[in-house]
Amino acid sequence: MNMNEVLNKLNESIKAANKHEDTVKEFKMQCTDEERVIFTLNLMSKYHIIPVTKCGDIKNAEESELLRENGNKAFLSEPLKIDSCMSALKLYSESIAYAPCQSVQLALSYANRSAVLMKLHKYEECIHDIDRSLALPYPDHLKAKLYLRKIHCLQTLKYPSTEDITKEVQQWLENMSLNNINCKNLNDKLIAIRKMQKSDNSKISTDSMRCATEPPLPKIQTPNKEISCASDAVTVKYNEQYGRHVVATRKINPGEVIAIERPYSLILSSENIRTHCSNCLEVSWATIPCDYCTYSMYCSEKCKALEWEKYHDVECSVFPSMMKMQLKTFDLLSLRLVIQFVRESSSIQDIKEELKEVENCSDPRMKGFSKNGIFESDKYRSVLSLVTNTEKRPVKDLFKRSWNASFILYFLATCSNIFGSPLKTDLSTLVENTNVTFVGGLILRHQQMLPSNVHSFTEVRGLQIEERGVAVMPFLSLTNHSCVPNVLRFSTTTHMILSILHPIKEGEQIFDNYGEHYALTPKLERQQFLLWQYYLKCECIACQENWPLYFDAKSYTSLVENPKDKYEISEALKKFRLYIDIAADGNVSDKPYMIPDLLKMIEVLYNLAPTYVKEMNSVEETLKLVNHLNWNRIYYPELYQYVYTL
Repeated sequence: MNMNEVLNKLNESIKAANKHEDTVKEFKMQCTDEERVIFTLNLMSKYHIIPVTKCGDIKNAEESELLRENGNKAFLSEPLKIDSCMSALKLYSESIAYAPCQSVQLALSYANRSAVLMKLHKYEECIHDIDRSLALPYPDHLKAKLYLRKIHCLQTLKYPSTEDITKEVQQWLENMSLNNINCKNLNDKLIAIRKMQKSDNSKISTDSMRCATEPPLPKIQTPNKEISCASDAVTVKYNEQYGRHVVATRKINPGEVIAIERPYSLILSSENIRTHCSNCLEVSWATIPCDYCTYSMYCSEKCKALEWEKYHDVECSVFPSMMKMQLKTFDLLSLRLVIQFVRESSSIQDIKEELKEVENCSDPRMKGFSKNGIFESDKYRSVLSLVTNTEKRPVKDLFKRSWNASFILYFLATCSNIFGSPLKTDLSTLVENTNVTFVGGLILRHQQMLPSNVHSFTEVRGLQIEERGVAVMPFLSLTNHSCVPNVLRFSTTTHMILSILHPIKEGEQIFDNYGEHYALTPKLERQQFLLWQYYLKCECIACQENWPLYFDAKSYTSLVENPKDKYEISEALKKFRLYIDIAADGNVSDKPYMIPDLLKMIEVLYNLAPTYVKEMNSVEETLKLVNHLNWNRIYYPELYQYVYTL
């Protein structure tokens, strides 16, 4: 059963006992997250609802073989297209994830994936998979084929010598029967490879071989003494209306970077677990698996070791049970945050003291700041200070989150060594352990904090901005929402950058956008979403004046009356159509002048026309795309049809 089915079972039991009103009343009386978790655990015990542990997907040779066979079907489809090729690549990677460690299934899956990688002319990755396969119990009678594939890749990469590998091929061919048809075919291919001219290599398209090279991270002009990741152009303030919020300390011009923040924690979106690294979230065409679970895959042995040390040694035994119950990405991240905090602290008692200090902070502006007066976004203390909206949540919502937190806690306590050793599966044992229930309270805190504070960590695929995962960004979470944001936020491979979009005056608040923009979503629809997701009623100018959507917006030519202003805007926008075409082609990396020009267009429009004119939104969206195209851009592979197939 999944979480919703189990919760329905509990509700049926409570209603059958005629205890629904009493249960709701008692739950409302719980004042802290820890008390809510204890109440929920006792309720589970009372109605005999015991989570089933270690029931998730595990390494399975048969499942690995089935996935590999499905990959073969996709790869051998006629005619082979890029979609089939990418499907085969994912299926082989999934087969690798399920293959038992050091098994022949793992060797075969690496070998099969290497064929796809060569087809996509990912030659270095192909070589890595071949070497991984040959280091495992790969069948001897198939090795010549792998070595031939490796020679082809090395020659394509203009490797200076392939003589040693050629000898390996000849050795394995000699071990095969001379009457073997496959042997003859392979020998013919070896001869063909030797005859390949250098001109043949030059015909291979290099477009899909190149990787996007990010520019260096921009420099913050003058660092903020209070906020470790921000510029001194901003500060944190507090009032009853806005809570903690970010305000300009001086005039800020469009384009100035005011924050460069590395996520405190981040996690892959579920659809990317076969194509991206679980640790760094970067795309990887040749992922390697965790040795124990089927969930985590990595771009390198280094990332694999780093994540194991940070949190995966605990997650590895807990995630399978969570995923079997169909718990979501935020649930996995709520557990990861707890593990990170426990690792960051010397003891659970220290964590309790830190939580107490944050909760009892007498100055709401300084909540989450360290004892030396700095808001450090790489410390859990800053995460603890983020809003949970507990008091605004309906009982049903809060109970469901407590329910999820209690299951996660049960899996954590009984499947991992985080409390010293796996604890007994008796619910009463968990309830009596104050360290366990305290950690459960933290998990519930995260369950409430994440929906209102997490940020999408993105990459650019083609011209589309896609989510690769979600990230906890403590400082960026302090910026309030507006349907007319005055900042632009975009991801690099490792950080998130916040730059100014509109001219900002001293004392003005910095506003980000939580995904509901005035030009794209009608007022009523976006206000309903913001109230449901963030418990806020937006009172930005676009909501107050009910600005038109993009397709209903008018041009500056009909809204600006002053001829001189019209002319100045027209002159500023002279290159805009050209820039749209350039951005649509994606060829912006060698055109650094585009961003300053687009920012100038925004500044002129901001000063001379209403903000809601159609051109303002068009220029902003183009600027957004150009910025994203410069950072963390993924070049998806293309097919190359070989003269022969290996």
